[in-house]
Amino acid sequence: MAITSPCINVCVTDPDSDLCYGCARTTPEISKWSKYTDEEQKQIIEISRLRMDGWQLEAFDRAYKQKKETGLSPIKEQKLQSED
Repeated sequence: MAITSPCINVCVTDPDSDLCYGCARTTPEISKWSKYTDEEQKQIIEISRLRMDGWQLEAFDRAYKQKKETGLSPIKEQKLQSED
């Protein structure tokens, strides 16, 4: 079973912490995502969630849930709708 990438299309990395503002993964975690096992991917998602709190965690959880259910994050869905 493939694990859905936690990328929610908020792809900006903080230069000081090296964490993505959207998914809270580091640049190495993002670049190696496809090489990780399912178990490692699950661990990265949990570690990333621990790096978040408050509104960021709530927004991530909503967006990631939608992505797992529909295949599109809210931002990606919005971009596609605006192209129509």
